Amino acid sequence: MNPEVVQYFPTRNLEMYIVVKLRSLQTARATCALAFDFAMAGASDAADGELTDEQRAVYDRQLRVWGVDAQRRLGHAKFFVAGLSGLCAEACKNVVLAGIGSVTLLEDGVLAQDAHPGNFLAHAGLADHQGDVGALTVAQAMGATLREMNPFGEVHVVGTRPVIGQGPSTDSSFAQITEHELTNMDVVLLCGASVLERERIGDISRAVGASIFAGTVRGYAGDFVADLGVSFEHVVETTVTSVTAGALPEKVKTTKVCGFVPLRAALASQWKDLAVGREGGMRRVSRLAAASLSAVDFEKKIGRFPSNETDKKILIASIAVTERENGLNEGWMNPETVAEYVGHPNEEAPAVAAVVGGVLAQEMLRAVTKVGEPCRNGFFFAMDGGQGSVENLGCPEV
Repeated sequence: MNPEVVQYFPTRNLEMYIVVKLRSLQTARATCALAFDFAMAGASDAADGELTDEQRAVYDRQLRVWGVDAQRRLGHAKFFVAGLSGLCAEACKNVVLAGIGSVTLLEDGVLAQDAHPGNFLAHAGLADHQGDVGALTVAQAMGATLREMNPFGEVHVVGTRPVIGQGPSTDSSFAQITEHELTNMDVVLLCGASVLERERIGDISRAVGASIFAGTVRGYAGDFVADLGVSFEHVVETTVTSVTAGALPEKVKTTKVCGFVPLRAALASQWKDLAVGREGGMRRVSRLAAASLSAVDFEKKIGRFPSNETDKKILIASIAVTERENGLNEGWMNPETVAEYVGHPNEEAPAVAAVVGGVLAQEMLRAVTKVGEPCRNGFFFAMDGGQGSVENLGCPEV
């Protein structure tokens, strides 16, 4: 876990958290600039498709981890991002520093001075802005910060300003997303989108061949669900111990293929579906994942995410019925877990966003590098207990 997350979990000191984040941004900017200047001093043009000398200098550590081919794929990858929350900022920071080719931010009309407290990218861009800060949007401020963090990548802001003064998760901003915006994109990220928009944009992403991740943080719980397509080919490295005395362990790379289901199908999962192919069955399933499915079902029926104490009581009252429908013993679901997942719909705990955003960025990068076993297909995390869980929401067994 990120050291700064561990340090500030107990106090939940938001102001101190932002200070730490801004300092880390300054360090990232300085490190990237120094590496870039140092490499440029002796740089030579690389052949088409190859990494330049300056890129090799900046990405040296990553090249040692996943190799030149994976880094080259990252350098050509195009990411599309919508829902500019604190979770979004965490994910964007990590993927941009890793060296993706371009990131496109969807303009949602929120002013930078009204950015979510956890969106440190927007706060940094606002602090550095030399013009009229009153007209600067979150998307523009984030774009400026991300451009500074990595000179090799491109950052674009697209879309109109439909909902000035409203939060980034309003569906009027997501409604701008059509096949036109997502064609030629490799990865799509949605943060805070409604179930209907996750389903709609998930269908478009699959149709154009883009991997999609839909995540959110509400209060002190967060999650994301992914769709990397019907057939995702990736390379897994394992260590094989030799039977010969004195011989060193050998690393073996194996190509594997696994399948994902569309977001629409994943969000339609039932509690009992989480146990399919799971060792230990429902005993090992995350209650938080089940609570998320109950919230999805509520939103489909009512037309909005459960957002108040009355909604929580309705969800908690339905637990016994849902347990019976899924063949579970009474008491399997804790009412506290449902309340924790619903949390505070309009708030994000920055520390939770940091944890979920870190895992989210890792999986987004994996969708491009195709190195390592991907998360299939949901990740769930809550501050209470501090544990994350990967759950299978309808994906076929490998």
